Amino acid sequence: MSVKKETIRKSTAKKVAPVAKKTKKPDLKNFLEEVEKRAYELYQERIKSGISGDDMADWFQAEKEIKEKYQL
Repeated sequence: MSVKKETIRKSTAKKVAPVAKKTKKPDLKNFLEEVEKRAYELYQERIKSGISGDDMADWFQAEKEIKEKYQL
């Protein structure tokens, strides 16, 4: 007596992630202005709290935050 093997089919449909709210992406000039402003704010916060650091770290942190804001 032969036994039929049932094949399991995996769904080929892809799960779709919820659509994120689209934010208008800034042009380069506006992006850099926002990064510069945020980097200065981070610098002021760092100085006020007495935390050591440097301007490049402030800039990279600001850039990261602005990129997340615009989902870049």
